[in-house]
Amino acid sequence: MSKIATHFRLTINGEEHVVHAPVLTADTLKVLTQLPGSYALERVRADGQAEEIKNDAELKLSGDDHFLISEHRERVALVFINRRPYLFLEREQTGSTIKARAGIPAGDVLFLDRPGEDEVITDQTNVTLHTGQRFHSSPPANYGHTLARDEFVDIEGCSADRQADGWTWLTFADFRLNDAFNPERATLLIKLPPGFPDAAPDMFWLHPPVSTAAGGVPQGASVAGMLGKTWQQFSWHLAAGAWVPGVSTLRDYLRCVRARLEKRN
Repeated sequence: MSKIATHFRLTINGEEHVVHAPVLTADTLKVLTQLPGSYALERVRADGQAEEIKNDAELKLSGDDHFLISEHRERVALVFINRRPYLFLEREQTGSTIKARAGIPAGDVLFLDRPGEDEVITDQTNVTLHTGQRFHSSPPANYGHTLARDEFVDIEGCSADRQADGWTWLTFADFRLNDAFNPERATLLIKLPPGFPDAAPDMFWLHPPVSTAAGGVPQGASVAGMLGKTWQQFSWHLAAGAWVPGVSTLRDYLRCVRARLEKRN
């Protein structure tokens, strides 16, 4: 009986490689990249920190490993943009050059992942990259046609509950999330302020509360009681200037909610 080969995928300087052994030496990785043994090797850990690996060290692979090999380790950086690894030969970049490297549309908003609230990186922002940093992008909420206040009921699955204080609470039954959350469908709640659509919505809620694929609580999530149910509040906010009064619509905000969920954390 023949053995079934086990494949281990890894990236070296952002390029994918497939190997058939669970344990490799640092020297073997350098042979794969055809780079001199004198080049520095770093392993990007799950927490985003880079760890230097000596030539004779053995590496146990998990199937989702990222390595950086370079002659001038102080100048290069391996970062993740929309969950994909990219090698930068110079650490000093701007928001626009980072977006160009990852093929992100010029009009999209770029974020640097941080604990709590992520940092908006404008096109003009100067950024000193560090190996292991993670970025993501999302479309701006400034496109489409104006949606009149009473038209939101035309969106499929939407129900409106007008409050005495002028707020309108919208619920979307059986809202599809993605396979990064359990369950994959939930009821979505969005609160429209009295000045909508000139005033932007803020945050969103899910019922029942969901967990990540790893079984944890999503980033920035907490519990709130409303409408006689327990909801999961996502403390998530639009970037400054993303909502354009008279132009941005509820459909735009729904797209931004989906962009937040596509962060998959």
